[in-house]
Amino acid sequence: MQSVEKIIADKMVSATTTGFQYRTPANIQDFAGNPDKQKMMNSLWNNNLDGFTQQGMLNNNWNTTNTPPTTNYYNPIYNNPPSNAANILWMAFPGRLEYNFPSASPDQLYQMADTGVMPGQISNDPCDVPAGQNVAYFPYGPRGWQDEYCEWAVTRNEAGKITRIDFTCENPEYWNTLWEVDPNQVLALYQSILNKPQITLQDLSVPGIVNPITNQPVYNPLNKWNSGPVSSSTQGGAIHLTSTPNTIQTEIGLATTSTVQRFNPPPPPATTNTMWPSAQYNDLICVGQFGQRFRNSDPNIGGTVNNFVTQGLVLTLADPPGLYIQMPDFSNYKTPDGTDASTFWTITRGSKTLTDQNGVALPGNFILHAVFEVPADKNYTVSDITISGAPINWGSQVTYTFKMQIVASAYAGTTPQGYEPVGDTVPDETYAQPVQMFYQDYFDTLYNISVPNPVNHPIPLLSNSTYVPSVVNVGTTVEMVVVVDTCTAEANKPDTFPKVTFGDPNITAEVTAVKENVFYAVPGNSQPSTYKALYVTVTVGPNGRHGQQAVYVTNVGQQRSAPMLALFTVSPVIIQSTIAWQNTGIVLTPTQKASIKYASGLWTANPQDNGGQLYDAGGNPVFFQAPPGYPMAGQNIGALVGRVGSTVFMIGKGAEVPANLSGELQLCINDDLNAQYGAGLTDNIGFVTVTIDVS
Repeated sequence: MQSVEKIIADKMVSATTTGFQYRTPANIQDFAGNPDKQKMMNSLWNNNLDGFTQQGMLNNNWNTTNTPPTTNYYNPIYNNPPSNAANILWMAFPGRLEYNFPSASPDQLYQMADTGVMPGQISNDPCDVPAGQNVAYFPYGPRGWQDEYCEWAVTRNEAGKITRIDFTCENPEYWNTLWEVDPNQVLALYQSILNKPQITLQDLSVPGIVNPITNQPVYNPLNKWNSGPVSSSTQGGAIHLTSTPNTIQTEIGLATTSTVQRFNPPPPPATTNTMWPSAQYNDLICVGQFGQRFRNSDPNIGGTVNNFVTQGLVLTLADPPGLYIQMPDFSNYKTPDGTDASTFWTITRGSKTLTDQNGVALPGNFILHAVFEVPADKNYTVSDITISGAPINWGSQVTYTFKMQIVASAYAGTTPQGYEPVGDTVPDETYAQPVQMFYQDYFDTLYNISVPNPVNHPIPLLSNSTYVPSVVNVGTTVEMVVVVDTCTAEANKPDTFPKVTFGDPNITAEVTAVKENVFYAVPGNSQPSTYKALYVTVTVGPNGRHGQQAVYVTNVGQQRSAPMLALFTVSPVIIQSTIAWQNTGIVLTPTQKASIKYASGLWTANPQDNGGQLYDAGGNPVFFQAPPGYPMAGQNIGALVGRVGSTVFMIGKGAEVPANLSGELQLCINDDLNAQYGAGLTDNIGFVTVTIDVS
């Protein structure tokens, strides 16, 4: 039998693509007015979903038994046969509230779902309650308990009546990617969706750090406008999901893992049956160790997917993969003046209908964000509307009237073999598991920011990180952190430090320190766990392979085992026309020489110039002298310029860095960076890539 490492290596070398590209959730086009940025967004999103899918299909080869790579889940980038779609539905109201507090009245459950204030603790092991310990209600976080992939924030007037409810199922990975393309567009969307023009870019940023590659602010997924269940003019709102298990990477992982067939009942005695009826879906969750028991979502998703495979189907999440709100059932709503309550429901993002890439209608609705709000010219509020005779005092009452969905797409295959329950490996067969990888400043800062919640169980902001891979430029060295599980390394003992290696020999890493007892909720997990953090210096050589990279961590005394796929991305040095001074990741000393050459790409500093045509790093083809205030006044507008410390120099299509300079090399377009003469960088289009040689 081939090793997992050999299978992965063969796939990385021989995989061919079908030409398929994943679409954004609900095929939303947030850069519709800027085709260049939309193309970049589409490409990044496709790469992210490809990586998430590869991670899920790998399964766990480090510290569990009976967790083989999947056989009946497919990635349409590499295999895209004709298939049929079917939706999987569940209630949006948090099902675990009813299970954990069975004596609570409906109104008490509504209040819990809206506030997160719980009447007691629950077991930390839903699969073995007697053996578990009682802990504060989880998941933790400002909206952690809203864990059915739907979250909401309620706006009330001075009298305490509800005037507006925002519902969202948008995944955080999408918004992190959107920020990577253009933080200003994220700001504009926040202001528009929440109808709060007072929101600023600073509000949405993590204080004290910048992206070491772009030199731009870092997105804070729990910023004050996307945190908690209450929305007001000074804080709160629901833009995207924040509960730690509410991510698209989690959903893909749940779908891939649940394709593995499990014997029912688990042996002994021996059996060949792998069918699990819906009444046993919560038991399947425990046997397969995926998702959270007693949710409305996870058992239903996992059990349905598992049954599809039992029938011999091979499946994937239908494109575009996502979590989607369905239209509410308004039949039991009653308004004071008889107006149809459905007219107060506005789809602000997403759509009622959607087709696949062949034009075939997909089942269900594809709503990403919706608002329930009575128009201002009415003399009543949302709280004056009743559902089945009860006034709407809580936003969660509305969630009882609609469902959520994902859509699967499948074709006929064969039923794979069955497996016994997931178990733990013995020590000699337990390997270091790479979990996440971050820029060092990002890790240190987010880990040290404590996030409060209504059950008084704060966790680090790092719990709201994502698996969107960090970017490292070719030819650069970056300080990073790899979070690992089941690793034998000890702090301050270099002889115990593991090896960190990659699928590309042109990429190297040196472990410089180990941090033990790192306690946070890895995205997708409902509860925090303890890990170790490896501080590593990563160097990507000039011949480093572009694209997503596999990361291996090997404990001292062990052979290299399976990698975690797509943990970071190697990129050529890309300089965007819409961003001021951008870091390259290259730090020069006075004795070093560096040359920069234009490689590819087109941009413009003004779409009205050059007949609307983009141009290369040389700048405007018709020389246009830059006025005072530009980085290089007197030089061509639109040309590539560089900076080390306070020394600015012209590059154009190629140049040597001036001698005897010390500091990080930064690059940008020669344009009106401070908007002294008009739109500044906001109307620019395009990007260029460069190669940098240092000797």
